[in-house]
Amino acid sequence: MATRDAVPALLCILLCVLAVVTPAAAAQDGSAAGPGVDPLVQQGVEPDSTRIVVDVESDGSARWEIQYWTRLDDENTTEAFQSLRDDVRANPDDYTSAFESRIADTVSAAENSTGREMAATNVSVSAESRSLPDSFGVVTYSFEWSNFAAVDGDRLVVGDAIEGFFLDSNSRLILSWPEEYGTVTVEPTADETRENTVIWRGSETEFVSGEPRVVVEVGAGGGGTAATATTDDAGDTPSSGDDPFPTTTALAVLAVLAVMLVGGVFYLRSRGVIGDEDDGYEVVSESTGSAVETTPEDVESGTEVAEPSPDEDTTETETDDDEAAEDVPPELLSNEERVLRLIESRGGRIKQQEVAGALDWTDAKTSKVVRGMRDEGVIEGFRLGRENVLRLPEEDDESEDV
Repeated sequence: MATRDAVPALLCILLCVLAVVTPAAAAQDGSAAGPGVDPLVQQGVEPDSTRIVVDVESDGSARWEIQYWTRLDDENTTEAFQSLRDDVRANPDDYTSAFESRIADTVSAAENSTGREMAATNVSVSAESRSLPDSFGVVTYSFEWSNFAAVDGDRLVVGDAIEGFFLDSNSRLILSWPEEYGTVTVEPTADETRENTVIWRGSETEFVSGEPRVVVEVGAGGGGTAATATTDDAGDTPSSGDDPFPTTTALAVLAVLAVMLVGGVFYLRSRGVIGDEDDGYEVVSESTGSAVETTPEDVESGTEVAEPSPDEDTTETETDDDEAAEDVPPELLSNEERVLRLIESRGGRIKQQEVAGALDWTDAKTSKVVRGMRDEGVIEGFRLGRENVLRLPEEDDESEDV
């Protein structure tokens, strides 16, 4: 188990720290993981995103590319990247030596974990500028990983070598396989599926034990979408299908239109342009501040409308709200509302594993929903031994004393 846990840990260190180490920085600290080992940051080039592109072959070997993308949107960053690019082209061995050593450790840990003989070969590095039309600087480390996937007859089983692989919010894993294979199993569900390719984004997916896991078989029907996979689609450049902005923009426009529509209805109703079926409207009571429903006939005839007492109005409103909340069936609640209802039913605290069991969710889905709620401050989380415990936010002590 310790060996298996070491694989994602080594990969995380490899991808986030050691991919662009210069020998000068390593010699300065005596190790590849010392301060100042990242020449991108040293030269004013900070990667905006990371793409891990894995192309699995029929014999189980895989071609890996680890791409660091930097947006060249100002003169200083552009000049810094050009300097780095020239140095990479002139002295590639200086950049690959530390990377090759660390990837060898990673592959060795995976070999011990899976029981398959593995090796990392043909390590290389490149740096180039791309215009898409925005300008990007891309540093790419590539290598061959033998026996990365398990071969079982006509099946390829992919993922055990990187179980629990960590993706941060600016990273994505792009996994492809030969076109004659179709998908049998993809766990967790991919954030995007293409022809013979699945994509997971760190901002949307968190791998748990046993993930990622992809099983493909010759002749199986789940080959992906009807779109043709091109070099761009494989992750070399951001294609339209790999760009989240078109979909995001469309959703944003729809959301704005919906808000405008609802706002317009309320405005017209407040101005008396439109009303309810009985043409009634509300008048605010001077004595209680409560809204009292009246009709045009009441106003014309001078009829006084009975006003509810403050206690009556408040009690009825609270009772109606509580009953309405309790009467809503679970299937009409959002994922977040279901989690909140469950936490409240347990007194304000619950173990994350119990949420998965009670709602019949996978660990991956539970983790994704909970992480979003934590980020928004809807709930809080803390560790209790080896368990993740969720709770409703506690009020600030200072605010209670005021």
